[in-house]
Amino acid sequence: MNRKRVMTAVVIFALLCVGVISCAPEALGVTGGPSAAETSCAANPCESTGDQKKAVDSGNSVSRIVELREYEDSGWPYLYDTYTNHTDKTISSRQYCMLAYDKEGQPLKLQWYIMDSGDKPSYDCLYDDHEEIIPGAAADSGWTLYDGEKMTGWPKIGDGGPNRVAYALYCDRRIVFSDGEVWENPEYEDWLVKYKGKSVPVEELKNYYPSVLAVTPQDQDG
Repeated sequence: MNRKRVMTAVVIFALLCVGVISCAPEALGVTGGPSAAETSCAANPCESTGDQKKAVDSGNSVSRIVELREYEDSGWPYLYDTYTNHTDKTISSRQYCMLAYDKEGQPLKLQWYIMDSGDKPSYDCLYDDHEEIIPGAAADSGWTLYDGEKMTGWPKIGDGGPNRVAYALYCDRRIVFSDGEVWENPEYEDWLVKYKGKSVPVEELKNYYPSVLAVTPQDQDG
């Protein structure tokens, strides 16, 4: 598995259990400056925009910021995801999609699971995350990316050239709460059609985060 908790990145990777973005290559590890923080929530299609302010005020929302960072020891790139639960329920699992782009805003096909030689490059990666997040808490996670220039001695992936990821977009498809309630993102399919495999203006990529989603859970049987 390519995903890992960033605080234990070195240890987990050594055990071979390895786990986009709102910053350009020249600003690695820095996301959500003034322009991002002041961006209107309605500009993000990964949101239920109509009731966004009401949802945030009432606490029925989740938010995230994704940064492109580098491991201090190796310099390898990874995506750092900070996800906050603003609801009054504990989240038991989430399913979300990841997309990646180069510095020109062109979509990238990545081998997302770099430790799986059988993984085929694709524009998107749909991931099931089962980390529990209590109300008001934030969860941090990392996703290691391939970089042919820095991963000396590593089996080549694709053409073995340098990693070209400069931006990435994340969007929740589904959230499951510990009491059995489920939220399905009504905007997810439109988001996927708009962004998957499509070029995106750089300014839009830069201003994508922070991403806030209005959440209205429903019973699984309802």
